[in-house]
Amino acid sequence: MANLIRTDHQHLPKKRKRGESRVFRLKTFGESGHPAELNELSFRDNLAKLLEFGHFESSGLMGSWSFQLEIQRHPNPLYVLLFVVEEPIEAYLNLRCNHCQYVGWGNQMICNKKYHFVIPSKETMAAFLKLEGGGYTFPEKESLSHLVELQGHVLHGLFHSNGFGHLLSVNGIETGSDLTGHQVMDLWDRLCTGLKARKIGLNDASHKKGMGLRLLHGVAKGEPWFGRWGYRFGSGTYGVTQKIYEKALESVRNIPLCLLNHHLTSLNRETPILLSKYQSLSTEPLITLSDLFRFMLNLHSRLPRDNYMNNSRNQIISIDSTNCRWSQKRIQMAIKVVIESLKRVEYRWISRQEVRDAARNYIGDTGLLDFVLKSLGNQVVGNYLVRRSLNPVKKVLEYCLEDISNLLPSSNNELITLQNQNSMGKMATNGHNKITRGQVMKDMFYFYKHILMDYKGVLGPIGGILNQIGMASRAILDAKYFIKEYHYIRDTSAKTLHLDRGDKLGIFCTIAWKCHHHNNEIKIPPQECIVVKKDATLSEVYGEAERVFREIYWELRDVVVESVADGQREITRVDEMAMNWNKGLVLEGNVGMMMNIEVMKCYEDDDRKKDKRIECECGAKEEDGERMVCCDICEVWQHTRCVGVQHNEEVPRIFLCQSCDQHLIPLSFLP
Repeated sequence: MANLIRTDHQHLPKKRKRGESRVFRLKTFGESGHPAELNELSFRDNLAKLLEFGHFESSGLMGSWSFQLEIQRHPNPLYVLLFVVEEPIEAYLNLRCNHCQYVGWGNQMICNKKYHFVIPSKETMAAFLKLEGGGYTFPEKESLSHLVELQGHVLHGLFHSNGFGHLLSVNGIETGSDLTGHQVMDLWDRLCTGLKARKIGLNDASHKKGMGLRLLHGVAKGEPWFGRWGYRFGSGTYGVTQKIYEKALESVRNIPLCLLNHHLTSLNRETPILLSKYQSLSTEPLITLSDLFRFMLNLHSRLPRDNYMNNSRNQIISIDSTNCRWSQKRIQMAIKVVIESLKRVEYRWISRQEVRDAARNYIGDTGLLDFVLKSLGNQVVGNYLVRRSLNPVKKVLEYCLEDISNLLPSSNNELITLQNQNSMGKMATNGHNKITRGQVMKDMFYFYKHILMDYKGVLGPIGGILNQIGMASRAILDAKYFIKEYHYIRDTSAKTLHLDRGDKLGIFCTIAWKCHHHNNEIKIPPQECIVVKKDATLSEVYGEAERVFREIYWELRDVVVESVADGQREITRVDEMAMNWNKGLVLEGNVGMMMNIEVMKCYEDDDRKKDKRIECECGAKEEDGERMVCCDICEVWQHTRCVGVQHNEEVPRIFLCQSCDQHLIPLSFLP
């Protein structure tokens, strides 16, 4: 891979000669000015600006560009390559985009081009170079098309030429990448925002250590892992609707832990012990299943990656002294004195003043004692939990020391003290027992498997509860398609869109056209911003609109604009069109006969697909990307999962649905 990295760090001007190379910072790439001023009003214009800064790799049928992105400069320089591959309609395997269909955009018009943004993984780059005979020879081979066909890239995003797009692949450190999943998503989100994408869809197949992240994060935070970047429910599989998805999330997230703990005690010993363990570690009460998983995710994120935190009976936590005037040594001494004072009262509740008075015999600094008492509330120190509570009668704070060593098996006596928002910090490492990120992940997987997933064969009340949780979890996992809508068009405070080009205006418009071979349906694509002179004639506006929409859409390759749509016919001047921006200008156009014939063939194929009868017991009526099987008698399609065919089983060569099978049973008795 070393031969793929360019190491020249020349500070080149924005306008570069072909063949020159430049390094860009990953952290800011995609923001306006990094590298291009992405201040245009349309996706296509911003993309053109960005590609001016790319290293041109190949031409021909599929053009491609590359950008070298710097992950870090110190201590060791680290780079990745981002490729942009332009796929024209002539290279499409299918005119219709399956990704659009599954996410709910099946009626979108066909675009002339797709743009693939790819950061290859080490494996996919090695596979690509092997396919190409080895060597970095893109200008001669002109074959980056093979790269976009490979699976397992660090990043693979796709844009249609109208600004709609799909996120196809994200892989982080767990798969050997030099980038974390968050870094990849931040880069992708900056690109979508900067380029002014319209909508981005994705099929959420994210997982970690055998756990589906859309279920894990859904239960913990009420949204998928991608929800952090604004992705929301788009469509589900197996008949799952948004209402079903939201209801399933609500029901699982609000399951009381006390109810689970009560019933699980009779089922196995380990689950209640682990629940008690994390209850004791949290500074806030964990009441619901959502509280538990959210706490564990936060705990996992706070633990260091390569080190561990220890504890033992003699372990003393330390408090971050960066915001206080006492040294760690004095703070640790005060903590030890407070713990010993609470031990002497034999685990009884005593007032804050009594603890303070007892500790003052050894620590004269009352300010230090006040700071430590405030920080120690509901924290774990070794095998003890320092409880703090407000006495409802006396209205004073009281403290109590609780021995929690019996909550854990002797062979797995692991505890950790969490960092308080203001004061709690690092732990000492004097002990011999450890808790790592891996241990928290292992416990999280245990809860995921034994609580969230189906508990088949369990009888009694707990069996009913767990099976209900399992059914709701299944519905959450079946909600796979998520969408983010980027709101970038139109500043509502503006009356006209004056561009920074002196005498030019931006006008949002679309073209309504009649599809003669599809029931004379009127099709109206999304609005685009066209740029014309302020004194442009109406025919010049028509001409610019024709140019833009012909460039974007296959069906409009020879569109001719004839007039302004009904309701806007009084508009005769360019400034009136710009004043009408809040509605958008609608033009009427016609498509030539030859193009109509090609469109007709495409829609005939669509009609044949629509004739495919899908009537699954899950309620699905359309294809959703999941595997299906067709009945050999009634020719009705159903999901293989819904008819009992497991994912690892082959589809039967001859298949009869339940209805046809039942009708055939009586015929077997005929002579």
